[in-house]
Amino acid sequence: MDQKNKHKHDVMEVNWEQQKVLSNPLRSRLVALLYEQPMTPKQAADLVGKNPGTVYYHIQQLLKHDILEVESVNTEKGIVEKFYRAKATSFKNPEKVSPPGYVDGKTANVYLSKKLVAQLSEELEDLFFKYGHLSYKEKDSEEQLPYSIELLIKESNEEEEK
Repeated sequence: MDQKNKHKHDVMEVNWEQQKVLSNPLRSRLVALLYEQPMTPKQAADLVGKNPGTVYYHIQQLLKHDILEVESVNTEKGIVEKFYRAKATSFKNPEKVSPPGYVDGKTANVYLSKKLVAQLSEELEDLFFKYGHLSYKEKDSEEQLPYSIELLIKESNEEEEK
């Protein structure tokens, strides 16, 4: 990650239409890649293993909805190359109404191998254990309230969100 993007997460407020555009897993993947480094649609297509026309379409949707920006334009021998960059890595919709009792939550659309899903699951289990242990250690020094923490990892179909 370059100096411009040294923050852990840049958060951007989005509206319902932008949220819908971001719900496509391929678009989420493009946002993550284009946050790390500006790229042309062809470069991004090569990285994600998709047709350049498909990636160009999704980049145009993200650009149209103000999630991406054109960082630079190179023109060489009449060929124009636009390099796109994502404006943020995390997105929240301030209009979203949370159910009663809701405290916080996160959603991410990512591509993972079976191996990485297993690793993620194991690390989350370790994290749950860690916070259970920390809770026990602070029980006599801090006021605590009961919380239910739920995790759901499910397969997503990128075609259903076009």
